[in-house]
Amino acid sequence: MQKEFSSFGDSADIKLNANVTDSETTSIAGHYHVVCRDKDGNIKWEEEFPNLVVAVGKQLMLDTLLKGSSYTVVGPYLGLISGSGNTFAAADTMTSHAGWTEFINYTVGGSAVRGTAVFGSATSSGLTPSNVTTSSASAITYTITGGGGTVGGCFLVTGPGASSTQNNTSGTLYSAGAFATAKVTTAGDTVSVTYSTTATS
Repeated sequence: MQKEFSSFGDSADIKLNANVTDSETTSIAGHYHVVCRDKDGNIKWEEEFPNLVVAVGKQLMLDTLLKGSSYTVVGPYLGLISGSGNTFAAADTMTSHAGWTEFINYTVGGSAVRGTAVFGSATSSGLTPSNVTTSSASAITYTITGGGGTVGGCFLVTGPGASSTQNNTSGTLYSAGAFATAKVTTAGDTVSVTYSTTATS
């Protein structure tokens, strides 16, 4: 008796190691442009300065855009910051911002309220290597009243509950920023503020 055993087999071992990274980063920066004129319209001072977009402001932005919940824009309202030596922290909120206080000796359109920032449609420029998208609000004019005082910077509040009422702590603080040097104002001065924000990737 003859027994024959045959064994056939194919083996293929394929490995693909890929370490390809395509990362895109986006930075968002905002700027306040402020011009102060005296009662006769003469420029007393002018300054542009960056802002800090605080943590709750970033959360509101991403939740609104990406989470998909129903949302109506409230404001945004732009207020002035009082005094000098102001400090800002990522943890600042409308109810808790130990490094600064609100300046309230002004009117907007004859009423003692924060100005409403009205943004135009965003525009983009450039595709490679970077893209820059910008949105700017129309200038808001604050007329200084009472004894005037020292203006140290600006802030922006929005989100549900936000209010144009001065010293109101409702809503979500979006950003805040300070002059390099605080500015003195007197009654009758006008302070014009333009806020713009830019996303760069």
